[in-house]
Amino acid sequence: MVTHTRTSPPTASLLTEAWQLATDTATLSGLVIDAVQDGKGCRRAGAILNSIWAMPDREIIDPSMMVALAHAGNLVLVASVEGTDIGAATGFCGPPGSPFHSHIVGLLDGQTGRGHGLVVKLYQRAWCLQQGIGEITWTFDPLVSRNAYFNIHRLGASASRYYPDFYGELPDAVNAGQGSDRMLMRWDLTAPVGLRYAAGAADGHTALGRNEDNTPGRYTPPPERAGTALIEIPRDITELRRRSPKLALQWRQETRTAFTQLMGEGWKIADVTREGRYILQRAP
Repeated sequence: MVTHTRTSPPTASLLTEAWQLATDTATLSGLVIDAVQDGKGCRRAGAILNSIWAMPDREIIDPSMMVALAHAGNLVLVASVEGTDIGAATGFCGPPGSPFHSHIVGLLDGQTGRGHGLVVKLYQRAWCLQQGIGEITWTFDPLVSRNAYFNIHRLGASASRYYPDFYGELPDAVNAGQGSDRMLMRWDLTAPVGLRYAAGAADGHTALGRNEDNTPGRYTPPPERAGTALIEIPRDITELRRRSPKLALQWRQETRTAFTQLMGEGWKIADVTREGRYILQRAP
């Protein structure tokens, strides 16, 4: 088992607080986290992830690869409620001093919105701090409003970059035919975990709006004096993809233009509302 070099060890109080917060939150949600390392445990994780992404002819991630990741000192976990597995996650560490990258996290249908995702992230946070790792990165689909709200508003993580078609074409049931644009998140594990509240959330230039029929507007650049810009996304892109893949792809194309233009000019994502509105602020 690899032991990670501690480049910036957390204080004893921070580490204790992190584990206490993770444990208390798990108790409240009824979730049990198992850090797994052997073939049996990693097959449990693989079964959950494959069920979520429904790959037609191959696994979303090979359980034997997860065994290798765990053996090399990385984190593979399975989340369960009353003995039934309902979620899984895995990621990997880079060279000493670099972040832990949370590659994939999944919860079964019906298990979101119950605080389970928060438990997983808090466990990852405590585990990383114990290894001397002070930051977690991950990517997510910026059209999934509940994930955007959770990552940016609830955790307080920072969106650092937008990647068009990050993975290329993906064949799974969730992403097929929709492009794989991703937002890169960075989460400072030494900062307090808490909510964001961006000032002027209802004000600002609407760079991309959502029409009454749930179609996207067209991107309009903010005026030179504008300090806040808004990008709206569908309230439920997952359902929209089932109902109208063509309209969902139209949302991808319009939001890609808006995010790449604004973030490329230095605009920063300050917050996301529960309704699916990104609030961007112009860099000084």
